[in-house]
Amino acid sequence: MSRPGKYDTGRDLDDTFSTVLSTVARWLFYAGTVASVVALSFLIYYAVMPEGQAPPLRQAQGMIGTFSSVLTAGLLAATIGAAFTFWGEEVMPALLLLAAALVYFCPLIVPMATGGQTTAVGSAALAATQTGGILFGGLSMAVLIVDLAVRARERANRGTRADQLRYGKGVREERDVQNVFLGKCWQLPFCRKFVREKCPIYLSRRTCWRERVGCMCEERVIQGAMENRAIPRDAVAAAQYIPRNNSLTLAQKKERCRNCVIYNEHQKHKYKVSMPLIFLGFGAVYAAFRTPLLAMTGDMIKRIDQVVMKATFRQDGGLEKAAAGGGTVFQEFLLVCFFIVAMTYVMRFVEYLIFKAKV
Repeated sequence: MSRPGKYDTGRDLDDTFSTVLSTVARWLFYAGTVASVVALSFLIYYAVMPEGQAPPLRQAQGMIGTFSSVLTAGLLAATIGAAFTFWGEEVMPALLLLAAALVYFCPLIVPMATGGQTTAVGSAALAATQTGGILFGGLSMAVLIVDLAVRARERANRGTRADQLRYGKGVREERDVQNVFLGKCWQLPFCRKFVREKCPIYLSRRTCWRERVGCMCEERVIQGAMENRAIPRDAVAAAQYIPRNNSLTLAQKKERCRNCVIYNEHQKHKYKVSMPLIFLGFGAVYAAFRTPLLAMTGDMIKRIDQVVMKATFRQDGGLEKAAAGGGTVFQEFLLVCFFIVAMTYVMRFVEYLIFKAKV
């Protein structure tokens, strides 16, 4: 029986460390969730206590402070645990943001359920809840931003996985040419030198995805290179040597391009360009239309409040009051959240267009 070597020992240590981290993260998530639910339940209980049963504010402040600390610690632990345990799940950041919104809006939801009457103790408890919701929302937003950054970086660096490519699978990058950003097919790292020198696409200075034929999918290009077939160096004359496969339809030729490693390298370059443009575009829209967008956000808050008042038979607008109390800060925060969510879906749509639809 062979003894384990250094590599095996190191791999075992890595696996053990990863298992320990996963276990710790899972327990952090469970413990943080339980602590948050317990603390939130007590704070809501203080908020709904009738006037006659509520203790004096000075007497209740100690317990409110304790449960506020428990809520903060629990939300922090649950967010960290969830981010590590469920990393890679697309719905995880959205669920965290939804949970943060529910905690943050407790001062609006709870008074609606109790008829709008809140004692001084209840107000202090709800204020502590909202503070926890702000922290929770900030952490959830950070998780969303990091998740977006990681996905964008992986997509830009790796693009479509090699095992999903039919043409050019397993081809190594050529080291004799530079990887020209947004370059032509023969300027990308997977174009093979011995084929390129006899390739009519290269000599005519065109691209294989425009001509729907190339060295990864058309055997006549490879055969010409293997036979050292002479092709004119003039671009116009070389174009006449580009093979035309009339046995395939245009749709079949497009499908070949979609599955080609060279074309997908080109798609990665397009993705690297599109990501900064999306950020700059949203930033420009926010800077140019911030004032009218804030006004639209305020109108939206009023409309939602009117619907809530109709449904609950209340006359005072709780949501509108909270927005008015926070000034433009609340509206700005809500608008930034809308922009981040919209930018997330635009990025995913662009990712679909580039790596799925292959446009």
